[in-house]
Amino acid sequence: MEKDKKVIFVSHCLLNQNVKASGREIPDSAVRELLGLFAEAGVGIVQIPCPQVEFGAGIQRKPASKSSYDTEKYRSQCRKLSKMILKQIESYLKANYKVLAILGVEFSPSCAVYQIENGNRSVPGKGIFIEEFENEMRKKKFQIPIIGVNPNNMYSTIEKIQTLLRFS
Repeated sequence: MEKDKKVIFVSHCLLNQNVKASGREIPDSAVRELLGLFAEAGVGIVQIPCPQVEFGAGIQRKPASKSSYDTEKYRSQCRKLSKMILKQIESYLKANYKVLAILGVEFSPSCAVYQIENGNRSVPGKGIFIEEFENEMRKKKFQIPIIGVNPNNMYSTIEKIQTLLRFS
């Protein structure tokens, strides 16, 4: 059987809830639905390491704001991780794979695509890893969609991904 040669890069916590900050877990049913969509479409999944865990914040950490992570040391770690992920993407592209998208997680201080948490409310903004990743993508002139998974509105997220899969 021939491979479809399509992959999607997915934030670590979407595949491993154990790395989410306490109280920030995504419902298992939503994760199963996402994985089911990828399996049904024959899309390979590449797990992006969790920037916060890689930085040493730990697996059993409390939720933190973007400003608490926004240091040059953390940004440097995110740039390094971004470059590593982009090398993986280049490897897939050179092997004639189609990289469909990168999935981030809304409200995360690292992986938010459109909305971050500021106190008890969400505001427009990107997480630090996504900011650094987009900067590195611009340098390489890569254009890969980055989709924000909204744990508070999985229906909308599922619709976006179904559309992406339908047109890829």
